[in-house]
Amino acid sequence: MIGRSAGTPDAPLAGGRPGFTERFVGERRWRVYTHVDPERGVRVMIGDNLAIRERLVRDLLLGLVLPAVAGLVALGVLLWLGVSRGLRPLGRIAEAIAARSPDSLAPLKVDPVPSELTPLVRAMDTLLIELDRARQAERAFVANAAHELQTPLAGLKTQAEVARRAIDPAMRDHALERIVASADRTSRLVRQLLDLAGQERHERRAGAWVSIDDAIAAIEQDYGLIAHRSGRRIATACSRPSLEVALDEDALRLALGNLVENAVLHGGPGDVRIECALDGDLELRVIDTGAGIPPEDEDRVRRRFERGRGARATGTGLGLPIAQMAIASAEGNLDFRTLRNGFAVVLRFPPARFRVTTA
Repeated sequence: MIGRSAGTPDAPLAGGRPGFTERFVGERRWRVYTHVDPERGVRVMIGDNLAIRERLVRDLLLGLVLPAVAGLVALGVLLWLGVSRGLRPLGRIAEAIAARSPDSLAPLKVDPVPSELTPLVRAMDTLLIELDRARQAERAFVANAAHELQTPLAGLKTQAEVARRAIDPAMRDHALERIVASADRTSRLVRQLLDLAGQERHERRAGAWVSIDDAIAAIEQDYGLIAHRSGRRIATACSRPSLEVALDEDALRLALGNLVENAVLHGGPGDVRIECALDGDLELRVIDTGAGIPPEDEDRVRRRFERGRGARATGTGLGLPIAQMAIASAEGNLDFRTLRNGFAVVLRFPPARFRVTTA
């Protein structure tokens, strides 16, 4: 033995074989590396007490794991407290919604609200306001529809009683004529109510184009008999043929049909004309020889169940709103125009919503 370090056991650490080996020296396990230099006749053995190594590793792990576990626990508690506090405004919003009755559509008015939740609360308040308006409009619509239906139904009942009790044949025939008129008015009102409901729930087909010529021809066929019964006719004049509008065919026919029907029933004694003109915008004009709508009533007649102050009681107040709703998807506008010898209701479409086709 030439030399050894302190702490080396007295017993040999390993045999003469070079490389790594493990052996028990006494009661302790050692890992030893042996290097043999034959030229110098020297053998060097470097040993490591594995018990000491394991104790160092254990102490190192304990020194790292315990602080990490304590830090994770503290972090979890802080996260739980932070999330709980951050979700507290959502809890108040949920409680405010749960405490409301189904009939209440007033804004939430939850305060205070953090800036991150302000857009959510604002959007919900806006939605509630819109739902409240829709509900009020629906209630007004139902009330107005019931009111409008009461008048012809009451007339039907009254005239039926007159016809049943009448002794004079002329009186009976007059009562029967009034029954037919009331039935026609009721039928027209119900049809327009169905048309209005259909337009409200109708989904427009993207890319739909309808021919103006085809729509006008269909209107002439649908309403020609009504005009003939009134001693009139429907005349058409279109300065630019082969025009198409970005609209459903049913929607355009519904809009034009209601305007033509209004002109036939409430216009003057002359013919009803349908004209189309191209002057920047596309204009479809339904012209009659009546006095028309006074300027002060133009905004009023655009609303449902509203008629001009000088209108006859036979109107339903739905024709113009239906026409306006039918052309809304094509960005169309409903205008009124007083002419020298009549009155025109104009459906106007912007250039992006119509096209000229070639044969």
